[in-house]
Amino acid sequence: MDIIDLKILELLKENSRTSFNEISQSINKTEATIRRRVKKLIDEGIIKKFTIDYDIDSKQKISATIKIEPDFKDIKRIVNEISMIDEVSNIWRLSGDCGLLLKVDIDSIDKFNPLIEDKISQITGLKIIETCFITDIIK
Repeated sequence: MDIIDLKILELLKENSRTSFNEISQSINKTEATIRRRVKKLIDEGIIKKFTIDYDIDSKQKISATIKIEPDFKDIKRIVNEISMIDEVSNIWRLSGDCGLLLKVDIDSIDKFNPLIEDKISQITGLKIIETCFITDIIK
């Protein structure tokens, strides 16, 4: 291994999808040289695999609806307390005995139970009837 191999490894470590052409331009060697050297690094077991690094949770929020049956004599207080919860993006009061429907947005699935247990369920005078995760937005 020499300085050229080390430069190739550094570029591939930064982004394993970097093309041989891009590497060749970056270190002023021909594409054939880069291709040959990468093959040699693989054959010698220095490069074991090409992989990816990802972070799903930071890119996409998870949304759910929560249907709540409130104690209607305390509806104003309940709605006020629910509206103070950051993860609650919408609150709809439904007709008849249907109660309230909440839309919540969370950063990851592991934050859903703490939201229910530590925040929403702590509000007195309400009963959670149903929760549904939103899987697709059609319109």
